[in-house]
Amino acid sequence: MSRLSLPYLFFWCFAAWTLGGMHFFMHNPGGSGLYLPFNMTGWILISLMTGLGLWQMTLNRVVVYSRFHLCCWLAGLLMLVPLLYPGAEFADRALPRLAGLAGGLLFWFALLQCRFNEQQRWRLLYLLLAAVSLEITLGLVQYYLLEPGNAIGYNTKANRPYGIFQQPNVMASFMATGLLLAWYLWLADRRTLPAIRRVWLGAVLLTTALLLIVLQSRAGLLGGLAGILLMLPFSWQRSRRETLILLGLVTLGAGLAVISMSLVDSVQRNSGIYSTPGIRQYYWQQSLTLISQHLWTGVGYGEFERQFMEFYTRQREVIDGLPPMEPNLNHPHNELLLWGVEGGLLPVLAMASVALMFVWQLRKVPWRHALAMAALIWPIALHSQTEYPFYHSLTHWITLLVLLYWIDLQLQPGQQTPYRPRLLARFSALLLPLLVVSFMLTGLQTARVVTLYERGGSRDPALLQSALNPLAWLGRMEFNAMSLRLQAGTAKQDEQALQDYLDWGQEYVRHTPRASVYRNMVLALYSLHRPEEAQQLLLLARHYYPGEQKLSHAHIQRALSAAVASPAASVPET
Repeated sequence: MSRLSLPYLFFWCFAAWTLGGMHFFMHNPGGSGLYLPFNMTGWILISLMTGLGLWQMTLNRVVVYSRFHLCCWLAGLLMLVPLLYPGAEFADRALPRLAGLAGGLLFWFALLQCRFNEQQRWRLLYLLLAAVSLEITLGLVQYYLLEPGNAIGYNTKANRPYGIFQQPNVMASFMATGLLLAWYLWLADRRTLPAIRRVWLGAVLLTTALLLIVLQSRAGLLGGLAGILLMLPFSWQRSRRETLILLGLVTLGAGLAVISMSLVDSVQRNSGIYSTPGIRQYYWQQSLTLISQHLWTGVGYGEFERQFMEFYTRQREVIDGLPPMEPNLNHPHNELLLWGVEGGLLPVLAMASVALMFVWQLRKVPWRHALAMAALIWPIALHSQTEYPFYHSLTHWITLLVLLYWIDLQLQPGQQTPYRPRLLARFSALLLPLLVVSFMLTGLQTARVVTLYERGGSRDPALLQSALNPLAWLGRMEFNAMSLRLQAGTAKQDEQALQDYLDWGQEYVRHTPRASVYRNMVLALYSLHRPEEAQQLLLLARHYYPGEQKLSHAHIQRALSAAVASPAASVPET
């Protein structure tokens, strides 16, 4: 790999992502997707790597592909079909996740075009392990060293470290992946390498095990434990002595975690959480029921939140013991079920076909090695069926794709076919990074000003006006702008501004029902002297969100009293 070659640049972009971009921190209001800044910096580097791979394809004058990768593309195309179903009114709301799917597959395609040899592919795995190591360091600092009032806003009272991911379960599945990757590299990489490598791998095994215990995550623990069980036959066959060493390191890490939990202040979760999926089981059951009622076309892309909320509310009226739904539920905590509810059977079959193709590919190696390879992707795959890690973390999506790329080429060399139209590929190689980099950089500026606006008590509208890329944070920008309009309308008794909020809110809750929007619409109706409509809307909102405090009689009365006493000080809740 020449120092001036595009694969060389690709490799160093990948290193920049694993060692830097993946761990970028900037204060934010929370959320998922592009609301988390490290995902924006991640897409910047992923787009650059994709462009380099596409340009390399024109230099090779061949397209490198694999059958499994083609299967993934076919599945991705099938998942676009529900966009064409009749009645898909809010299908555009599914475009960001479809774009993320396509972006990941393009990145995988670019990886293939670089034609890395086996040694270079091993290096990619070690860079992933380096990324895990940095997150381990951050997690240990959060758990043991940070004090209240720290610069990153880490909650030392709860003290469940989340690394850069801002969610302990997402951190846990990444730690479980790192544990199994370190285990596999210890056994499978038989090249002559410096002895320090074993020290590094051993440290990763010990510390990931420690963090998995203190994180107290069901998905992380099950991912790690089941992954070790999958790894053991291969490990035992390779070396019983080394298997015992590896088990000893993991056990030592778990033991240190138990001791730490008795000495370090943190929230201790009830042991019962490990024996039950909790409220998720009801979401899964009702999602399956909803799928059965819309088997072929689903309820429509982009419509899960509204459709599921209404369906679940109806089910609570006929099923005894069905608990109230969590507010703001926009995912059933299972990736297959999300696509099934929104798109019907076709996207589920497309995803299942990829899984079956992967299993079919594994038959090319002895069963022990096949189980070990499957273990590498197990924690992330499992987590996608219990929550939604791909929406929280671009890191999980790209890590999964790199591991699939590596496993695929270990099982079968890539194939080639001639490629002639270089102009289109080169144009795409330049345009794609240009668009993504500019979008994400301006998005980071927008993230900063929106965060400053919200943390400043929503008192400086000029901050919102200075946002360079409202589209990057469109939902939050729109919500803040309309809340500001409601605030001004309430203060000045501007009937048109109040009616504008009502019109917007009624449209907004059609796809994204939020208790805070219902509450603000109720206040707007009271300000317009339409108490009967306000009461009807409030009853509907309480029907959807039983027990929600901001919809309680006392809360509404306090808000109305505050508006009467000092209209200018009445700030609608976000």
